[in-house]
Amino acid sequence: MPTANRLLIQVVSQLKPERCGVSDHAILLARELDAAFGIRTAFAVLNSTEPCDAPFPRVDCAPSQLLESSISLSKGKPGAILVHYSGYGYSADGAPIALAEAVERVRVSGQFRIGVYFHELIATGMPWRSAFWHAHRQRRVVRGLAKECDLIATSSSRNLDWLEREAIPDGMTPVRLLPVFSNVGESLEIPPMRARRPAIAVFGLPATRRRAYDRLSSLGGLLRSLGIEEIVDAGPEFDSPSKLCGIPIRRMGVLPAAHLAGILSQSIFGFVQHKSFGLARSGVFAGLCALGAIPVIAEPFAGEVDGLRDGIHLISPRTARAAMAGGLENCSAAAWNWYSGHRLRSHAATYSRWLAEPPTGAEAEMTAAGRAAGA
Repeated sequence: MPTANRLLIQVVSQLKPERCGVSDHAILLARELDAAFGIRTAFAVLNSTEPCDAPFPRVDCAPSQLLESSISLSKGKPGAILVHYSGYGYSADGAPIALAEAVERVRVSGQFRIGVYFHELIATGMPWRSAFWHAHRQRRVVRGLAKECDLIATSSSRNLDWLEREAIPDGMTPVRLLPVFSNVGESLEIPPMRARRPAIAVFGLPATRRRAYDRLSSLGGLLRSLGIEEIVDAGPEFDSPSKLCGIPIRRMGVLPAAHLAGILSQSIFGFVQHKSFGLARSGVFAGLCALGAIPVIAEPFAGEVDGLRDGIHLISPRTARAAMAGGLENCSAAAWNWYSGHRLRSHAATYSRWLAEPPTGAEAEMTAAGRAAGA
């Protein structure tokens, strides 16, 4: 079947544009697949019935009904399913066993190719935190889900290493590394430094920004050394401060993606509260890099993580002075060039190639078995 006639069913826990990073990721991917490759998308939403205005076919169903819902969306024709995996979206303990069982049932039917994008894998925490006690079940679900898929992708090399070591050690299904793309737009050229203001952007959901301000509150010396005159805050309202370390905060509220992209293109810096191993899966980090704003982090790191180097692609308290001496234009360009290797079009192209590939031997056998069982 030509790729242009393919339908990709994206499985998500909820579909809440502008209030859920995974939702925004899935919707932008759907639009790009259609515009660039002629691949249509329908959504199977497993943990929410809240309506939204996304212009795509959709079914709300329990995990146990995923197979029947997918058959309905594809009108009984063979197709493909892409699961967006973030465990806590599907289950309060981060271990959605019902999802893994549903995907296994879809696989046994032989009617759909199955892919998964692991936005996250397993939560970690100290013994007095719930994540510590749920981790074993979370690992079991991730292993079970990966076993059923013929395409596996994830956002960071840390995730990739765990999957190759713990979930698919036989290497039968290669894991593709795709750091997340920006949910707030991309620039095809690097916006010049001369057109930017000495401001640092803080954006995202309230919890993200609250953590960011907690970290920034101890970085007054860094903010002053960077010459920052204003902190630009974008996102849903919460009890954010009006000043931080003596620097005024300009609250912008919730902004359309295009407006936020304009602000990031006009700001020299943006703050990211993640540690180094979480940068490649951070939508905030991706948005900054995609628009040439220089990411600032609180915790320095040595060596290279996901192709990123402190002082080259981003700035920390340890590297700020050297980065400024070497020219902020170089840091902006390095961040933008790193992002360009996995922009939205790259993600869509990966799934387009997957849909165009002939089934593997194992896939073909499963499909034949499923058809025979349904005959």
